[in-house]
Amino acid sequence: MKNRKEKDQNNKTPSKDNANDGIQGDASSEQEIQQKEKNAVNDRADNKAHVEKDRDDTKDVDPSDDTEKDEEISHEEQLAALNNRYLRVCADFDNFRRRSVKEKESSYDDGIMDVLRELMPVVDSMDAAVKAAEKWDDAEHGKEFADGMTLIMDQWTKALEKLGVEEIPGEGSAFDPGVHQVVAHIEDDAYDENTVVEVYRKGYVKGSRVIRHSMVKVAN
Repeated sequence: MKNRKEKDQNNKTPSKDNANDGIQGDASSEQEIQQKEKNAVNDRADNKAHVEKDRDDTKDVDPSDDTEKDEEISHEEQLAALNNRYLRVCADFDNFRRRSVKEKESSYDDGIMDVLRELMPVVDSMDAAVKAAEKWDDAEHGKEFADGMTLIMDQWTKALEKLGVEEIPGEGSAFDPGVHQVVAHIEDDAYDENTVVEVYRKGYVKGSRVIRHSMVKVAN
């Protein structure tokens, strides 16, 4: 009977080794749980850091950047259009300035030519008076008159030169249909063919424009 009780007590009372094993097992399980909790905390911290980083990156991207770029492109296009318009205006103004200068010069030349055409008959009369005075019977008075008229004609010639007007070449020059008007022909071996022999009426030019053609006699 006594032996049975001892046996039962032995069965009920766990051994010291078994108790130690149980304690170690519990400690190991607790460490694993703590490690898992620690890992979970670290994971949550990492996730939070990633979320905050993504949020910061999202903040850095301004949705108005595209609009600003579009506005910048639009401003550049407007600037280019204004620059082209400015260049066209400058070109138009330059053409207008040149055209105005040309028209002014043409108007000036036209005015001079109109005045000279009216004065040409007077000059012809003075030239005829000089030639007539040279044939006067009173040689002394005729010479004085001719010299006076010659001085007047010289003044007239100088005035024409200041205006850019030139007398068309006369006797001895080659015939030029652009400036000479033939009123007579002559057969004379002393002159080359198509040579001006005599000038009946003087002609004048201003630049390339003829104020009045010369009336001439030409050798055939």
